[in-house]
Amino acid sequence: MDEQAQVVEIGEHGVEDLAARVEGGGRIILTRDGRPVAAVIGVETLRVLTDERELLRRLALGELESAAGEGDDLEAVLDDCRLLLEEN
Repeated sequence: MDEQAQVVEIGEHGVEDLAARVEGGGRIILTRDGRPVAAVIGVETLRVLTDERELLRRLALGELESAAGEGDDLEAVLDDCRLLLEEN
């Protein structure tokens, strides 16, 4: 579950506290006047999300190209995705 913090709290407690709260994989949704305005995540969480996004992009592109009879066949696309997963 995401933790929530008001933007003014960050000013009171500092960035060091914020970093410590997300370092182990936590997520904090920053709010202003009760509305979410930003999210803070740790570097490892960002890396995982970025890798997953790239994997989905490759799968979607491969599916489109394969359906159109262009690019690599689906098995080659899946092999490419497996390599990406092994890198991480």
